[in-house]
Amino acid sequence: MQKAESARRQAAPPGVTITPSPAGTGIAKGSEHFGTPVIRQGDVTVYAARRDKGGLTVPVEVVNSGRKRAFYRFRIRITGPGGFDATASASMDVVGLYPGTSWPTELTVSDPGHTPPAHPHITIESVERNEYKA
Repeated sequence: MQKAESARRQAAPPGVTITPSPAGTGIAKGSEHFGTPVIRQGDVTVYAARRDKGGLTVPVEVVNSGRKRAFYRFRIRITGPGGFDATASASMDVVGLYPGTSWPTELTVSDPGHTPPAHPHITIESVERNEYKA
């Protein structure tokens, strides 16, 4: 199992925090509880950020609401008092999401020299959805 987790971490896009899968399952159960959604655009939902080790961790979930497998790219921007301004992005270019499935992830952001705000303002800068063409 450690070898699989290591491979997942190495394959993750920059800025994406990978957390271990539940031991022995390997199957997504959809039991993630990210808290309060703060913004949604298309199939992308961003939840309330939390402070974490000098930065912010922002939970995001992508749910394919279409009829075909799709690949996603998105970018979010987090701003706050004192000049805090950070952008993070993620993409799923390899496998894609099948209809009705979800991809929960967390993006970790920081802005050197600025304290992470307690109540950041989060916007979705862009969402790209490309359907699989067989």
